[in-house]
Amino acid sequence: MPRAKYSQVDENGTSILRSIHDYNENQWNNLVTHADQGTLFHRHEWLAAVEEGFDYEPRHVVVNKDSNPIALFPNFVSELTVPDSVPNALISAFDISVMESGGVGHGGPIVSSNERENIDRLFDALDSATDSNLLYHLISTYDLGHIRYGQYLRARGYEPNSNVATFLIDLSDGWEQILASMDKSRRKDVRRAHEQDHYVDIDRLGTDMHRTYEMYEQNIERVGGNLVPFSFFETLRDNFDERVRVFTASVDGHVQGKYIYLLDTENSTLHHWLSAIPDRDCYDYYPSELIHARAMQWGIEEGFETYSFGAAGSHFDNSVFRFKTQYGAQPVPVLQWERGKNQLMWPLFKLGRQRIVEKGL
Repeated sequence: MPRAKYSQVDENGTSILRSIHDYNENQWNNLVTHADQGTLFHRHEWLAAVEEGFDYEPRHVVVNKDSNPIALFPNFVSELTVPDSVPNALISAFDISVMESGGVGHGGPIVSSNERENIDRLFDALDSATDSNLLYHLISTYDLGHIRYGQYLRARGYEPNSNVATFLIDLSDGWEQILASMDKSRRKDVRRAHEQDHYVDIDRLGTDMHRTYEMYEQNIERVGGNLVPFSFFETLRDNFDERVRVFTASVDGHVQGKYIYLLDTENSTLHHWLSAIPDRDCYDYYPSELIHARAMQWGIEEGFETYSFGAAGSHFDNSVFRFKTQYGAQPVPVLQWERGKNQLMWPLFKLGRQRIVEKGL
């Protein structure tokens, strides 16, 4: 996707950034750190890694006052991806793109002052930067504080979506209480996992990264899903290595699996992000139970308030949904709003998407 080589500034001093590198890192992160809505996914380093590791075009909006940011709204434009059952040639023929807040992870606006005026300035600027081939804009955030914008977004033409949930455990309960709150079968598996000759290593992403990625790639091939490119691993290592940890479970001296975690200190949350269990036979050694247990205990030791199992479809019969709730994790809706930008294609896209869901394609 070709990228514009400059950022735009309107008459009110609101900037539309075509690269996060066009804005001072310290000033940007100072707002993220002190704002109630700020998360790891809003930070300058994370956005830089997404920009450099994916073929996404930044479309970040910033409201400035006296050369300092008082509101920001990260977004990325990318090509529309569709299930394998839909001919990609059909999508390519229309050159359709989408815009998402966050792009990878979660997003949403941050406003530190004069909320009514500045939220308007963010969205007005974003509307002015809309291309004719843009199908829709999606806002996705796990911070429930963004519910404050629900009615505002509806008035601007956004539709709420509650098809995704994240799963959270309150680490302030302590490990023994967390263990006691798990489903009986899950507690039994945790006990069996620890009866083995096991060890869980904790390293930075840059340690043995190629092997970690190889195992992650095998995991994706086994279960399906969208593969994060190796280039993103490289840019995270170079830009944000201190915020990523890899937990590796070994049993009888053999590695059985790895989980990759993100350290969201802004929200005091330890996120289980990516799984790297290469073969189904590995589950005979309970790598999931070993790593989740060690990661929760490590999160408690490091002062995190919340443990996140990551997102899954919000359906009671979804196997991932059931698995995560067995750990005692509480499902919390991922707040999503979407707004069609192409009046012709958007209704057709929604209809096709619904048909795909109904047929299970």
